Formats: sequence, structure tokens, C-alpha cells
Amino acid sequence: MLPNSAEELLPDVAVGRHPDYDIIAANPKYLAASTWMLERLDFRPIPGEPTLYALADQQRDGQSRATRAVALLRNAGFQVDADAEVNPSLVTEASPAPSRAPLGEPDVAFAEHPQLGIVAAIDSRASGLTGRALVEHGWQHDPRQDIYTLHAATSRDEALGKVADATLDLQRSAVQVAVQPRLAQDVVAHHRPAPTASHERIQGALPRSSPITAAALAASPALAGLPGKPSVPAPVAAARPVDPRIAFSRDR
Repeated sequence: MLPNSAEELLPDVAVGRHPDYDIIAANPKYLAASTWMLERLDFRPIPGEPTLYALADQQRDGQSRATRAVALLRNAGFQVDADAEVNPSLVTEASPAPSRAPLGEPDVAFAEHPQLGIVAAIDSRASGLTGRALVEHGWQHDPRQDIYTLHAATSRDEALGKVADATLDLQRSAVQVAVQPRLAQDVVAHHRPAPTASHERIQGALPRSSPITAAALAASPALAGLPGKPSVPAPVAAARPVDPRIAFSRDR
């Protein structure tokens, strides 16, 4: 395991170019929340490379989708290193932002409120179908606070399942979703089968580096800063509850 000081220097996610797989993302800390978000942003695990994920269907506007993914991950609270060509702050300086919505703003954000439980907020420019999708999964709109809440009798386990199901449906409809990092971690833990003793031993061991990993580290500036051996997951610190009304940076 890396010393604490070195581990703190690692990003949660790094996005860049790979000589064989083109646009990829790395999850150097083995965070389950990062894995959960990457898979919902259309990154797929690369067999034999436990920390690397390749963007699917890259011929379909791959660079723009990767840039959008970086922005959404940062907006959701993840620390992300990115190559210049997929770094939103650099890309937007060179070209105008899409008219639909500025990079970095999700259509839907899920967060945990200290009194209301797991809630959702929708950007005012999102399609009306987005709100309907939440209603279909059990959320109700609270017009006073302009957020979506679940019935008070909903257990937390049930609410975690509703976040997972709603996120999948929204992503299939090309709706951009952000999830509070600690909440995403809990959703993954809730849906992941309990590991066997042998599986825990495998997960606790450091994987051997491979030629593909080494090539990715050498080819991508964003990935080059990562050490040759990724760390095992560090405990996730408790995150302060997020007020969903400030999930979007733009004034409503």
C-alpha cells in the first residue's frame, strides 16, 4: 500500500489516451464509487487491467463524451486528472460550449439529506421526461424546495436500490447523472455480493503491473503521474450531507 502522503497525491480518476485502447480512464485508488460512475459514463473494464476502463463506441463522438465525463465526475466531487484534449476547462477555452448545457452541469443529481434521506434535484433545462422517470421510480416532487423525495416509509436499502435503478434508466435515455461520492459508494456496496474469503484475499493483493498498463502510463500525461503499482482501496471518509438545491452551480 502506498504511504498516506503518496496516496493523497493520486486522483480518484485519470482520463487520457492509451496506445491500444485510445480513450481510457484509470481508477488508481480502486474506489468502488469511481468504478460505479465510470461504468455509467460508458467506460468498460479492460480484461486483465484491474484499474483501466476503455470508453465504449469511441467512434461516436468519443472525445466530446470523454470531456463530458470528466466534467460530470468533477461536478460530482471526484478528483480527476485529464489530458488537455479531454479537460473541460481547456476544451471550452478553444471552442464554444454546447447550447444544451454547460460542461460540468448534470441533468440530475442524487444526494443524501440529513432529514429527507436520499433526494434528487433536476436542472431546470432538463427534459420533462426526466422528472417523469424519477416519479416512475418512486420519487415525488416537492415544489416548495424544488427537489424530488421518496416516501418517508422508504428504507435506506430500498432507497439505494431506487437510485441504482433510476440511474440506469436515465443513462439509457442519455440523461447525465451525478451522484454524491459517498452515496455512490453505498449504492455499490448495497448491490455487490458479499465476497468470499478467497476473493477478499485476492482483492487485498496488489496486482502485478503489465505491459499494457506501462504503455498507458507512458503515453498519457494524465496517467503518467500515477505510480506503477496502484494502491488498495483506502477507507472512504464520511462526506457531509449535500443540500440538493445547490447541486447545480448555475442559478435557477
